[in-house]
Amino acid sequence: MKKISDFFLHSVDVPTGTLPVSKKTRLTDEITAEANVTEETLMELSEPKPSDIVRGSSVTFEQLQSADVDWPTCWTLDQRNYFLVKYDWLSIRNKKLGCIPCRKVGNLGVEAKMGMKVSNEWADNKITYFGTDRQQQLMSLRKKLFDHKETAAHKAALKILTEADAAPIENVLLKALTREKIVTAKIFRTAYKVAKENQSFHNFESEIDLQELNGVEMGRILHSTNACINVVNHISCEMRKKLFQEIVRSNNKISLIIDESTTLSQKSTLIVYIRVCLADSGMTSPVNLFLDLVELESVTANGVFASLLHCLHFYGLTEDFLRRNLVSLACDGAAVMLGSKSGVKALLKEKFPSVLVWHCANHRLELSVGDVVKQVSGINRFKAFIDKLYVVYHSSPKNCRELQVCARLLEAELLKIGRMLSTRWVASSFRSVLAVWEDYEVLVQHFEEAKLDSTRDKKDQCMYEGLQRKITSTEFVLDLGLMCDALQELSELSLDLQERNIDIYKADKKIKAVIQIFEERQIIPGPYYKIAATAVDSNLFKGVSLHTKNCTSDPPIDVKAFYKKLQESIEQRLLSSEDAELAYWARVLDTKQWPDNIGTHLTFGETEMRNLSTRLQLNERIMIRGFREYLIEKNIPDKLLPLQIALSTIPISSSEAERGFSQMNLIITPTRSSLMTTTVSSLLFIRLVGPPLVRFDPTRYVESWLLRGRHSATDTNSKERSREDTSDKNLIKLWNLL
Repeated sequence: MKKISDFFLHSVDVPTGTLPVSKKTRLTDEITAEANVTEETLMELSEPKPSDIVRGSSVTFEQLQSADVDWPTCWTLDQRNYFLVKYDWLSIRNKKLGCIPCRKVGNLGVEAKMGMKVSNEWADNKITYFGTDRQQQLMSLRKKLFDHKETAAHKAALKILTEADAAPIENVLLKALTREKIVTAKIFRTAYKVAKENQSFHNFESEIDLQELNGVEMGRILHSTNACINVVNHISCEMRKKLFQEIVRSNNKISLIIDESTTLSQKSTLIVYIRVCLADSGMTSPVNLFLDLVELESVTANGVFASLLHCLHFYGLTEDFLRRNLVSLACDGAAVMLGSKSGVKALLKEKFPSVLVWHCANHRLELSVGDVVKQVSGINRFKAFIDKLYVVYHSSPKNCRELQVCARLLEAELLKIGRMLSTRWVASSFRSVLAVWEDYEVLVQHFEEAKLDSTRDKKDQCMYEGLQRKITSTEFVLDLGLMCDALQELSELSLDLQERNIDIYKADKKIKAVIQIFEERQIIPGPYYKIAATAVDSNLFKGVSLHTKNCTSDPPIDVKAFYKKLQESIEQRLLSSEDAELAYWARVLDTKQWPDNIGTHLTFGETEMRNLSTRLQLNERIMIRGFREYLIEKNIPDKLLPLQIALSTIPISSSEAERGFSQMNLIITPTRSSLMTTTVSSLLFIRLVGPPLVRFDPTRYVESWLLRGRHSATDTNSKERSREDTSDKNLIKLWNLL
C-alpha cells in the first residue's frame, strides 16, 4: 500500500490510475482556471501516461528538471494532484505557487490587524522552491505551504470569502426576521437618541417605558443599560467600518490631528482625528472626522506613536496606504510630540519621510503672545489686575449681586470678566479685556460703594480702595486701550486659524496681514487707544474722573516696544522656514499672483508645481500640465484638483482635537467617570460624526447585529426585563388619589 511519504522520494513508483470523482472535479477546475490549458491537454494530464517523467518508477532528478510541465519541476504529477487536493486554495501557474483567496481578496480592509497584510508573492503566484537538490526543494515547498496556511492574513482572506459566499443565505434569513428587525430597529433608534443627546445610559429604560406607554411595541428584551451600551458600541463600530472602507477605497490624501489629555478618571488618552475629502461622495472640501479615543499605556513618544499606528492599522489604514496618502500630522508643541530626537515627529519622519508634521498655528500664536508678556514690562501688572477682578467676582456671589445692582442703576449691560492671557485661547483674553472696557463705569461705581461699606472689614475696604485707585489712573486706561487693540487683532486671527476650511495659503496671508498691522500700529494707534488717549488728555473716561500716578515704577506700556516685540515674536513662531516655503509654493494657484502677460508665460509656476508634487507625492507631469491648462482657461481643471485637495487637507490648527476633548468632558462627568474608554470613543463618534436622529436609519445596523447571532428585541429564549414596582405602598395609595 502506498504511503503519503512516498511522494517525497527521489524516485517515485506510483501505480497509474485516476483520482476519485470529487477530487478529479476539483483538479479539473483548478487546471482549467489557473493553467489556461486546452481540453486535450487536460485529458492528457488526467489519464495515465506511459512516460515516467511525471508518473512511474525510477524518475531521476534531471528528468524532472527538464520536464515541460506547468507545476514546480521538483514535483511529479501525483504530487501536484495530492497538494491540490490537500490545499484547496492552492493555485499553480508557470511552475510557481499562489493562493486563490489572497488573490481574490487583495486588501483585508477592516479585517486587518496590526502588521497583517496579504502576501503579494502568494497573491501573484510567485512562490517557488529553493535548494540545490530535489530533497531540499520538496522540503522548502512543503514548509511554505504549511506556513502560509497558518498565517493570520490567509485565514482572514478565507473568512472574507466565506462571508461573501454566505450572503444569499443571510438574505433569506433576514427576510424571515422582518418583525424582529422592525422591533429591534426601535430599540436601536432609542439607544442612538440617548447617545446623540448625550443622555445618561440610565435614561434608556425610561425612554423604553415612555414609548411603551405611548403604545409602541418595544419587544421583551434589550431594555437594560448594558444593552444600550452594547447597541451604541455596535452602531459606532459599523459606522466607522463603513466610513474607513470608503476612505481606503477612494485612495485620497489624508492628514491626522492628534492630541493627548487626561480624563476625569485619570486615564491618559490620545484623541485622533482624520482630515479627508471624499470627492467621489460629492464632497468639495475636506472635513475633520473623529477617528478614535485611545487609552495610552505609556505617555512616552514611543508609546504614543505605537498606539497611533495600532489605531490606524485597526481601521484598515495600512503602512502602504499611509506611505502613499498621509500628507501631514498636526499636533500641539509638547516635547513628546515635536521632540527633534525622540519625539513622535522624529519617529513618524523615520517611517514616513515625506509627511509634514505641523505645529498647531493656534498654539504657536499663544506661545508668541506669551513671549511678549515675558519681554515687555507692564503687561504682567495689567494681567495681574484683570486676574484680580476675575477672582473678586468669580468667587463671591455677593460681589456679583452688588455689581448687577450698580449696572441696573446705571442702565448698563454687564459682560463676564474672565482671566487674561492664561492657558485658554487668546480670544477669551480679548473678551475679558473688552468686558472691563464695557463695564468700566459700573466697576468704578461698585468699588466706590464697597470701600465705604461699613459692613465690610478694613482689609476688604482697603482692597476696593486700591482697585478703585488703580482702575481710575490714566496709566491703566492707556494700557486698557492698548490691550483691547492688540488682543482684538490676535483674537480675530486665532478664530480665523481655527476655521475648518482654511488652507495653508490663506493662513499665511492672514498671518502676514496681522504682522503688517502691528508694524503700522507702532506709528498709527488703534481705535481703542485713540479713545483712551483722548480721555487721558481730558482726565475723563466714560464719565469717571481720572488721575495720574506720581510713581515712576508703574508707567504705561510702551506702545512701540509692545508692537515691535509682538511683530517679531509672531514672525519667528508662525512663519518658520518649512511652513513659509510650502505657502510660498502654493501662492501660484492664486490668480492674483500671476503676471499681467500670463498668456506669454506658460512656464510660470513650473518650479513651484514640481516642489509641491514632490512634497505631496503627486504625479509631477500631470500637475504641470494641469497648471498650464489653468493658466490658459483660468478655471481649475480636473487634473489639478488632487493638488488643490491635498493642500486643503493640511490642517492649520489642532483646535478640532480641543473641541473633541471639550465634548469628552461633557460625556465623562463625575457621575460617569467609570465609563470605559471604548464606550467613550463610541459616544464621541456618534456625537461628532453620526447623522442627526431624523436621518439615522437603523436597518443596516440591526441586520449586522442579528447576523452576528445577537438577540433580537422579540427573542423568547431570553429572560424578560423585570418590571416589579418597588415603590412605597403608602406612596402608591397617595398616587392613586392624584
